[in-house]
Amino acid sequence: MPTTNDGYILSKTSPSFMPSSELNVAVAVEAERRGFDFVLAMTKFRGYGDGDGFWDYSIDPLALCGMIIQATTTIGIWGSVAAPTIHPAMAARTAATYDDASGGRFRLNVVAGWNISEYSQMGLWPENYHADRYRYTREYIAVLRGLWESGQYSHDGEFFHLEDCIAKPTPANGVKIIVPGQSTNSLSVAADLADVNFVLGGLTDIATARAALLEATKNNGRAVESAALYGIITAPTDAEALDIANDFIAHTDFESAIALKRAALTDKGGNAAQRWLEQDEATRPLPGYPDDSMPVVAQVPAFFHPHIIGSHERVARYLDAVETKAGITSTVLSFPDFRGDLASFAENVMPRMTTLTPA
Repeated sequence: MPTTNDGYILSKTSPSFMPSSELNVAVAVEAERRGFDFVLAMTKFRGYGDGDGFWDYSIDPLALCGMIIQATTTIGIWGSVAAPTIHPAMAARTAATYDDASGGRFRLNVVAGWNISEYSQMGLWPENYHADRYRYTREYIAVLRGLWESGQYSHDGEFFHLEDCIAKPTPANGVKIIVPGQSTNSLSVAADLADVNFVLGGLTDIATARAALLEATKNNGRAVESAALYGIITAPTDAEALDIANDFIAHTDFESAIALKRAALTDKGGNAAQRWLEQDEATRPLPGYPDDSMPVVAQVPAFFHPHIIGSHERVARYLDAVETKAGITSTVLSFPDFRGDLASFAENVMPRMTTLTPA
């Protein structure tokens, strides 16, 4: 969902938009009409433009979910909560309310948080949180599940203390939990407590992450799904799709890309980020297609997450391969222009796929 400004492409020439409620509800309604299984509203509190740039504008994902629930009838609605910002007892109540309002369509994405600037601006980055965040998230989810199970719960843990805490009504349909990340720590939390795990990368990367998750669940016997995140750049021909992507890459928003990498490296001086982001390398055109059937999967500074680039046929083949070769049955997709590109994808790519279950 376009919950932040300008989507998932850091470029001066990609479509620019603000994350209005009207836009997001319209996209959700269109996604439902086109047969998508779910929409995801992510959480973000500070972007990478020093107040007026990439992702510095963001609407609240849980508030948005309430609007989408009222505007739709069948599509799944996946909201996000940043664990450092909302007490799990409050998140449990919101999720139970949305479970009731949606008839069981709501899921909760629990984000540990990694970018100190998002949370320190509100005084919500405890000392040593970066090292503690996986234990914190594990306990956060345990509290959620404890409250949902009984509606009245006591807990004396490392980070949370609840004394006969009441959170009723409990979710009648059950709320599934998503945990993002494919590090060893993320996979451990997902294997023990989540229902879905978000992963990133090419086919080999996501297949490896899926295998690691399955290995991690062997001892507990839990069934945890995986979902792969991709951006989509597609057109009627291979050449057109590559031209669109290369134009975005040639006009990379370096100020935002450097700020993003600096945050990821926790490099306040920016030297490591600057070395990583040499402009000549970052704006070099993509070399072309790897073979006669597969698209380009680009992971470059202009793209926040991997982007699948190619003709409608190539993109369809790749998305089929996500299931048939990597064993992952769900994808979370973004588009340069959510309004027009979502409809085009539904009309031109989805009918070419062989792994889709008819709506």
